[in-house]
Amino acid sequence: MQQNPSILLIHNTYLQKGGEDSVVAQELDCLQKEGYLVHSLFFNNSQKGIGSLLRYPFQLFFNLSAFVKVYRLVKKERINIVHVHNYFYTASPAVFWGAKVAGAKTVMTLHNYRLFCLNGLLFQQNQPCTLCPDQKSFSPGIQRKCFKESGFFSWALALSNKLHQQVNTFSKKIDRFVVINPLQEQLLLNTRIPANKIMYKPNFFMGFDHQAPPPFESRDDFYLYVGRLNPEKGIQELVQAFQENGKKLLIVGDGPLANWVKSQIGTPTNSPTDTTTSTQITYTPALPRESLAALYQRCKALILPSRWYEGQPMTVIEAQSTGAIVIAADSPNMKRMVNHGINGFLYPLEPSNQLNEVISIFEARSVEANDGMSKAAYQQFLRSYTEEQHINALKLLYHFECSSKEHSNQP
Repeated sequence: MQQNPSILLIHNTYLQKGGEDSVVAQELDCLQKEGYLVHSLFFNNSQKGIGSLLRYPFQLFFNLSAFVKVYRLVKKERINIVHVHNYFYTASPAVFWGAKVAGAKTVMTLHNYRLFCLNGLLFQQNQPCTLCPDQKSFSPGIQRKCFKESGFFSWALALSNKLHQQVNTFSKKIDRFVVINPLQEQLLLNTRIPANKIMYKPNFFMGFDHQAPPPFESRDDFYLYVGRLNPEKGIQELVQAFQENGKKLLIVGDGPLANWVKSQIGTPTNSPTDTTTSTQITYTPALPRESLAALYQRCKALILPSRWYEGQPMTVIEAQSTGAIVIAADSPNMKRMVNHGINGFLYPLEPSNQLNEVISIFEARSVEANDGMSKAAYQQFLRSYTEEQHINALKLLYHFECSSKEHSNQP
């Protein structure tokens, strides 16, 4: 029986926890349950003080401490594969060099667009933006101060990315890229990463009990938004739409627009499950995932109003695992998750936001039709996002990398 390879998972956590952090935690748990010897190495960007500020531009390029940590851990634990989820920014691309010099194979999962865009979102001035990848230059991002709204920090990050391109960090020190949507794949191909080094593997969800969804007629009369309260998430347009249509909406999340949301709708609700109030739009801060299950099971539909090119939002996967219908802003990536008119609805943002028009179409349908759509949403989850499918894909990836011909590890 072939022995499982030993794995080192590396992740630079976010100051505000999001779907990416949840994916990493799930993957770690999943691999350990399957009997893999998994080590983890986490970095964070929360260091404070003048010393941290002075080190910041250098860490963007190469964190020597991270290099040494990875090198020593790979050697000591005889790691076969180093799987990086996020290196930005404290870990830095140095982790790939540490892994390769120590003799490990390297895998990187792309959760955003940081390799191609200084803010990682392909979003600027309240609309999608692909100027940098289109021009194969970070000059537009520097001019627009896309990183931290700073010309200096944007320049420093652009320089770091450019230098790592020139020393072949991304093309030679990463053996396999894992993408979660077709846009990421195309952007990698545009940077001359060979197609045989790219693997599509969707996110997965292992949290709820995955029982058959409740009948649609048992759902309550409210819509649900779950996620960060950031401009690119389309929160302002969402609130405006529900102020116009007068329907019930529950917003769950934290972020820079939280105070704006509260100013528009009043004070937060004391109970996130109390959606029977006369207030049409209610708000509660972010909830733990286990507390969201009842909301997904009870809502009429989940709304995803994002204005940016979402990667592969966990909220959609979580909602579909309960049979919740998803109504999402149309984008190339969302078309892979939501089949319009079959397991949910997509609506255009341009030339005008048509969310309310789609909600009207949705509510005009029969209960039987929406019950069928709910079941189709659940089937989408079973086909694409279960733990079993995910671990099978990881096994295939890891064992292929370990059995493939070893390339030179010289930097």
